[in-house]
Amino acid sequence: MATSNCTAAQLYKSLEFCKGKTILPGVRTRLYYIAKRHIVAWPSLPDTATSDMAELATYDGDFTLEADHYWQFIDIIDNKGKVESESQGDKPARTFLNKFSPLHPETDAEATGFCRQANSDDFVYLVQLRNGKFRMLGNEAFSTDTKPKQDSGEGVSGEFGTTIEITVTDVCPAPFYAGKIQLDASNYIDAATGEKKNQ
Repeated sequence: MATSNCTAAQLYKSLEFCKGKTILPGVRTRLYYIAKRHIVAWPSLPDTATSDMAELATYDGDFTLEADHYWQFIDIIDNKGKVESESQGDKPARTFLNKFSPLHPETDAEATGFCRQANSDDFVYLVQLRNGKFRMLGNEAFSTDTKPKQDSGEGVSGEFGTTIEITVTDVCPAPFYAGKIQLDASNYIDAATGEKKNQ
């Protein structure tokens, strides 16, 4: 019987779910972003893994950013927006289309200014799931499309705010990120644990 030299062919394993385990759907209320032009070096998404399929979906390493540039954040409304991934294209060039549409509660001048700029810019976004892990929308190979839309709301309790429609092609469904999220010169979030730290 012929054997394969493809490392990826040896990575499959059972996907177990333990009954009684609670899964928390949704995302937390802060979205992090940075323009790609401020990224000097990227973490790497492995083509192969040593022992665990999870390695294939998790970036290894940290971002290196230009001097005096850091991750910014957008506060988003709880229970609005979800990370989605779907397969697209034909084999062997099949990829994933990753999507996220969070809602920011403001339509003020600052939110509107962001919309004007982001409409034609290219970003990387990091969103924290309820379980504390971060997933990434944006990569080095494909442009991230940001399409903001605003709604002033109507009536006494109509929905309003700025929706940020994010779509990007990737080789992986919204990969996980476990490196540093540098907030300023001395503070960062350890994405592996979700903890804010000083350096």
